Amino acid sequence: MAKRISFGLSVAEVQAAIKEIKAYQNDLNRKCEELCRRLTQEGIQIAQVHIGSSGFGKYVRLSSEITPEKAGCKAIVYMEDTTKIKSEWQTKEGVRSAEVSPMLMLEFGSGLKAENPANIPGVGTGTFPGGKHGNEPGWYYMDLEGNWHYSTGISPKMPMYYTGKELREKVVAIAKEILHKLSLCRIMAI
Repeated sequence: MAKRISFGLSVAEVQAAIKEIKAYQNDLNRKCEELCRRLTQEGIQIAQVHIGSSGFGKYVRLSSEITPEKAGCKAIVYMEDTTKIKSEWQTKEGVRSAEVSPMLMLEFGSGLKAENPANIPGVGTGTFPGGKHGNEPGWYYMDLEGNWHYSTGISPKMPMYYTGKELREKVVAIAKEILHKLSLCRIMAI
């Protein structure tokens, strides 16, 4: 039901109506901030579920930022690395190393073979003459001690993708809950 503010045309009644409208506006701003706060809390919880027990979860931090805006507020949920992981491997030339972003590994994974986009038989990884292991789902690598290991890469957990997707499904219900007591204001001059 719409909020109704009725007032007469005297100066005191108009000033009282203005005061009531400002209180209503402040309540709306407070509820916008509450909506942003609830959405960021929900977003962090969703992302944590999708990170789960992956080994990279201990290397990232989930945070949120709420900024007042002219038309309400802006809410952001983000993931950042707390540290990089140093990866080292043996090559014919010696030991190589690189810093790896745990955040990117969580979101996008690594080492997964691409599908043959045109679905052309006999074309793709390992199809060169004499390719013996091309159709296997993984690959071999040598560790620093010279031992060979088989890997299939790291599957993406996509916590931020799923956070956005699930929040879009929940935003209306959360907004209705927060704005339940707030209704449109009709100003009527009597």
